[in-house]
Amino acid sequence: MVEIIIKGKAPTDPRQRVLAVEAAVQAICQGVGEDPADAVMVLLTAAAHMTSKYTRLPPNRMIEHLASSLGYATVAADNFFGLTPAKANDNG
Repeated sequence: MVEIIIKGKAPTDPRQRVLAVEAAVQAICQGVGEDPADAVMVLLTAAAHMTSKYTRLPPNRMIEHLASSLGYATVAADNFFGLTPAKANDNG
């Protein structure tokens, strides 16, 4: 099991909390030799697990809740960090 230690106070600013989670998940992925971009799947899986663990929504509502949350998170990330559009893949 991995142990993550936060030294000092946990960040109260939402942007700093996002960066702390990002750094932890990136370190986990790199620690097992995986591409840090795989953190997307790790975080989505963790979000789905937390939703099913802590909410009492029926499965069809849980999916709607997760989809809505992902939309809100995308908007928040754009506001926090200014997302850039992905470049087109020239491989066809």
